[in-house]
Amino acid sequence: MKDQSRRDFLKAIGAGAGVLVCGSLGAREVMASEKMAKIKDKIKIGHIAIFSGPYGTYGELQQRGSQLAAEEIKKAGGIHGADVEVVYGDSKGKAAEAIKQARRLVESEKVDFLIGIDSSGVVLGIAEVMPELNRLLFVTHAATHKLTEEKVYKEGNKNVFRLAANVYQDGIMAAIVGTHMPVKRWAGVHPDYAYGYDSWDLFQKSLKKLRPDVEFVGEAWTKSGTTDFKPYISSILDKKPQGVFSVQWGPSLITFVRQAIEMGLFDALKYKNGYAFVNPMGSSIDVMEALAKEYPEGAWISGRYIWSYPPTPINSNFVKAHFAKYQHLPAYSGATSYTAVYLIKKLVEATGTMDIKTHIEFLEDLTIYCPLGTVRLRKEDHQAIYDVPFGQVKRDPAFPIPVLTNMISAPADLYYRKPPFDDVPPYTGYPPFVKI
Repeated sequence: MKDQSRRDFLKAIGAGAGVLVCGSLGAREVMASEKMAKIKDKIKIGHIAIFSGPYGTYGELQQRGSQLAAEEIKKAGGIHGADVEVVYGDSKGKAAEAIKQARRLVESEKVDFLIGIDSSGVVLGIAEVMPELNRLLFVTHAATHKLTEEKVYKEGNKNVFRLAANVYQDGIMAAIVGTHMPVKRWAGVHPDYAYGYDSWDLFQKSLKKLRPDVEFVGEAWTKSGTTDFKPYISSILDKKPQGVFSVQWGPSLITFVRQAIEMGLFDALKYKNGYAFVNPMGSSIDVMEALAKEYPEGAWISGRYIWSYPPTPINSNFVKAHFAKYQHLPAYSGATSYTAVYLIKKLVEATGTMDIKTHIEFLEDLTIYCPLGTVRLRKEDHQAIYDVPFGQVKRDPAFPIPVLTNMISAPADLYYRKPPFDDVPPYTGYPPFVKI
């Protein structure tokens, strides 16, 4: 496509304010791809995640999503007639290693795009080199708001987009959930790095603004790799909290919950309608599978995507295909990785170019329909905005893992911080609650 005709095309569809469907559409995609001229023989996508160590499962969960999307796309005719290949790199949960993998993938493997990244510390490091590498990075997991508020909005790093919900969901929405509990004394138990501090800060500020009667009576910070949480749990129990907010995740959360049950923490948090235990990462598939018979029913949990929500055909198709291939329900990072690969396909096909500047212009304020729901990529900070509900743990004999019941949500547009990111939370009064 010549430059002039491409600009005309972008203008015609609203250049950067368009709509894309990012998921399997079946036979119709074959017809669309066959009509397009090939841009290159193969489009390569580098996927960087943690594939080794205690959190290695998270790389596997992401890989399931990107691998499934790539297979579906190849079967449907590729990207603009080009073959597609996903090449993986292990960050080992370290920023320096992620940067090393990014350079290898771009300079040796010649990838056209990068996706993935699990940790907040890692994503802040790799974001620094993206302009130099001259590639777009679609973040599918790491959640610190400093990525989009500082790196993208304030420093002008346009090479990074985040498809996953961030700490606004983990801290602010969790606080909104907390307002509905008869709890005045809260404590926190978090991992001792940026994600833990950011989430706890947003939770406290948001909850205090909505419920001035609450107090925060204790906090504990667990080092990476901790397997003995009992000293931390004991220190929190000594403060006699009525509610606990925690952003422990993955293997740490599994161990924490088991030891918390053993030490009676959940007994101390019980109220009429469940447990005043709030964890925004607690619905992750690895946690649900590991705690299938142990998770206290009534605890409040969420994720950056819930496999049963939203009840749309595109999500249903994704869940069925994922389960058929892996015999596991999809994790949130699998859903965002799946979406990232499809977004790249649709981006290339819609713009007809590999030019990064054109891609950035097109993506800003783009709305996509995908398994996550209706997602808007905000122009100012490149943050994906979409709703994710919280719910209470419940065992259902129809499913191999616990499900969420009493699900509630609020419009993400109301509780996500907004440029210039001065206020926490970015609203006054209660945002409307939606029972699902």
